[in-house]
Amino acid sequence: MQQVGEVNCAFYTMYSTRLFRIFIPLFCLWLAGCSLLPSEIKDAEKLMETDPDSALHLLQDFDMKRTMTKADRALYGLLYFKALDKNKLPLKPDSILNYSLDYYLSQNDEARLANCYFFKGRKYKYIQRYDQATLYYLKALDLLKNKKEYALLGKIYADMGDILSIQMEYNASREKYKISINYFNRAGKTLDASYRILDIGRTYHFAKDYKTAQQYYRQALSQNKDSIFCGVALQEIGINYYWAKQYDSAKYYLRQSLLYPHKYYNYAIRCYNLADLFYNTSQIDSANLYASIALKHPSNFYTQRECYRILANNAYFKGDFKQMAGFMTSFQACTDSVGKIEAQTKTTVLENIHQTNANAGKIKYYLLIIGWILPVIVLLSLFVMVRLRKRTLGKEQQLEQAEQQLSQNQTLLSKKQTLLRRNLIQKIKDAKSTLASVYKKSTPAQRETMDIELYNSCLHVNDWNEFSILMNHTFNNLLSTLENTYPDITRKEMTWCCLFLLEIPTQEVLLLLEYKLDSLYKLKQRLVQKMNLKNAKELNLLLEQKIADK
Repeated sequence: MQQVGEVNCAFYTMYSTRLFRIFIPLFCLWLAGCSLLPSEIKDAEKLMETDPDSALHLLQDFDMKRTMTKADRALYGLLYFKALDKNKLPLKPDSILNYSLDYYLSQNDEARLANCYFFKGRKYKYIQRYDQATLYYLKALDLLKNKKEYALLGKIYADMGDILSIQMEYNASREKYKISINYFNRAGKTLDASYRILDIGRTYHFAKDYKTAQQYYRQALSQNKDSIFCGVALQEIGINYYWAKQYDSAKYYLRQSLLYPHKYYNYAIRCYNLADLFYNTSQIDSANLYASIALKHPSNFYTQRECYRILANNAYFKGDFKQMAGFMTSFQACTDSVGKIEAQTKTTVLENIHQTNANAGKIKYYLLIIGWILPVIVLLSLFVMVRLRKRTLGKEQQLEQAEQQLSQNQTLLSKKQTLLRRNLIQKIKDAKSTLASVYKKSTPAQRETMDIELYNSCLHVNDWNEFSILMNHTFNNLLSTLENTYPDITRKEMTWCCLFLLEIPTQEVLLLLEYKLDSLYKLKQRLVQKMNLKNAKELNLLLEQKIADK
């Protein structure tokens, strides 16, 4: 019996050894198959900073039908969006990022969840939904407190600075850019930090502090020699010179910027500004050329709108009314889109709300209620907007029919005068609308200064040569006619005539002429006498007639 037991034991030992030898290779093959995808994901993660193109190709080659764990799929989605962002491609589809976001939210992985929130916010920023973008950025910042994710923090604060700048919150925008510069420097990303210096200069440019803006542009240009960056810096310097009315310098730098490589909307911006420069210097063909080139490149609604404005005006000058109508339709569509963007809740408001939420639980409860109410308000607002839009379209169609009926009885010159006059009045109204929020917060003295700057920008009231050229062009050589017909007429009297025809409010006329009300009354009486008229009413009729005459 003992011998039989020993034989059985030896048999089972030999059988177990053979089975083990077969199982081990099969187990290794199974492990290799299971670890293949994570290995490729890790390779893409390693390549992300040094070679984002290869990382993207590696991720795009994945067969999504293959079996993956939830963790692998979530990491794949995060890396895929990071690769898209680094290659400056549209951040889609949403389903991939949403899966990663939900997974990391369930796992409480704060670092990777913050990245998901950032890409979600940047996606909304690219489609100009700035309110939604801001909410996601603030969520990401909450998760990144006391973490050393310097590069990500730099990107978030840079994006928030961009949004604040668009919303004309320039002081708040500069603060975000400065924080971003600090984080980028700590992350060793000096090129990104240099771009933020340009952004700070741009906020001063928007505030019409052209000298300070130029200092920041020069500082940034001296710190980095990257070819794309140099093109952007030269572009901003050229635009700054243009708004400072130094046209030769503006033309030089804008043309130089076209020689450099570009990304995003920069090429369209350069071409549009050259087009606007040529338009204002009456070089119509060059203005048309650059405006058309700008529209062929990626651009935002602001750039598209201004290009259509230039093309519409130039088509009118050439008498091509059919083409002008097409451009005006596109101009109006872009204007509507800009209006929707400007109607969004400002970042500063959302940031204050978010900060309050973090410090007070009760306010979170109330904001949750507001979150349910807001969609209803938005839907009601959209409904009202649609109804008003339909009514407006009906009125616009009636107005267009009336204008077409009237245009059959008018000369080409009369049409030109009417359109130019309306455009100039509208330009003033648009400029006032842009400054409305700043205007409300200003003192009376600041408002007067802003009014003077506005009219100097729109009408060149402070430059007689520019003013007279613009007014003669707009009002059928009115100033030249007045000078020839009434040799005793003064410049201030002629200036009043133009301001009257532009329907400038009396209070602002007094400010521009540096007159009091009684002085303005005396000016009108002198004009009545010089023109051999009976009263001011005849003076008004005479001016209207002068600009209507052939």
